[in-house]
Amino acid sequence: MELAVALALVFFCVLLLASAAIAVLLVRHCLAALRRPDADPEARPVVVMVPHHHQRPKYELAMSSEAPPPAPAANKEKKQAAPPRRLSWREVEALTGGFDEAAVVGRGGSSTVYLARLRDGAPVAVKVHRWCGGERRLRAFRQELDLLRRLRHPHIVALLAYSDDHEEGGALVLEYLAGGTLADRLHGVGAPLTWPQRMRIVHDVACALEHLHDAGAPPVVHGDVSASNVLLDGRGLGARLCDLGSACEGFSAAVAPTRAAVGSPGYADPFFLRTGIVSKKSDVYSFGVLLLEAVTGMPAAGDQHGTTENLAPRMLPRLRQQGVAGLVDGRLGDGYDHEEAGDVATIAVECLAAQPGLRPAMAQVRAAIAEKAARSIAKSDYYGHHHIQLSKLLELT
Repeated sequence: MELAVALALVFFCVLLLASAAIAVLLVRHCLAALRRPDADPEARPVVVMVPHHHQRPKYELAMSSEAPPPAPAANKEKKQAAPPRRLSWREVEALTGGFDEAAVVGRGGSSTVYLARLRDGAPVAVKVHRWCGGERRLRAFRQELDLLRRLRHPHIVALLAYSDDHEEGGALVLEYLAGGTLADRLHGVGAPLTWPQRMRIVHDVACALEHLHDAGAPPVVHGDVSASNVLLDGRGLGARLCDLGSACEGFSAAVAPTRAAVGSPGYADPFFLRTGIVSKKSDVYSFGVLLLEAVTGMPAAGDQHGTTENLAPRMLPRLRQQGVAGLVDGRLGDGYDHEEAGDVATIAVECLAAQPGLRPAMAQVRAAIAEKAARSIAKSDYYGHHHIQLSKLLELT
């Protein structure tokens, strides 16, 4: 009897030890997997060098070899965009050639933009942020990254990959648009944008802002709508809204005295500057300035003749008294629709109302532009990569 009890005890101890060993192995395996989020060799991005060419991307980002095949029951009518990939900081360094100055295509207050390309030849913009211990810069990067990871809209710049694991910086790999910024095209030395192109662009931006304000919960206030934050493609000059680092989320109006979301010079909502209250109507005001800029061809802050007064306060009294006559960009000559110009200027005046409560919502603004400028928008070469019919455009209103 005693022998049987002893054998049972030995067997129980062996079983207990074996179970403990198995548990230790499982814990070690889980911890190793957590330390290596990109351990899957099929999903890990690979960075390689490519030869340099003038005005062409110098470095290449090769994503995973092939996208996984769709499931048999997948809905083929709607293509799901691939989620952005997470890169290591070492991969960002390789992608930018060690942050090669020859690949720089733009600079901001705390960021530098480098030109690279995907393995299939598509160019990308690598926006590298440096916060150097600045909490506000880090917060702006995190805000933009979080929003771009969730937002998908044809007129908001798309996030393809990102890096957020470095102590002193982060990176966003964005779609590259070869047409430059709206500010460059309105105020640069090249050929002026045509009236249909301008109407197409402002309608695209209105669509993007309507999506930010109304498409999801919570709503998003862009906080820095300006011609410099509108990127244009190199074909039909379709527009993408960019730079969400000043965005505010989760309210329709809130006091934000410490936020940097004051807008760019000439575009900032005077009501916000006086009270610290930012809302969706702050974006509406900035968009009204953008409309005036598209109609007149004059910059939002001052003009080419050294005038220090901003565009909106300078133009509003004249528009209210005499309408748009004599204020349309002279470079257009007679190549614009006079009725449309007057209607669009009227929409701009409504957006620039002193009290936010008197300004229309972006959905109303977008619908009004689609209706009043429908003929010109339909004339633009492309609309979402297809010719747009007047009847289809009016259905959006």
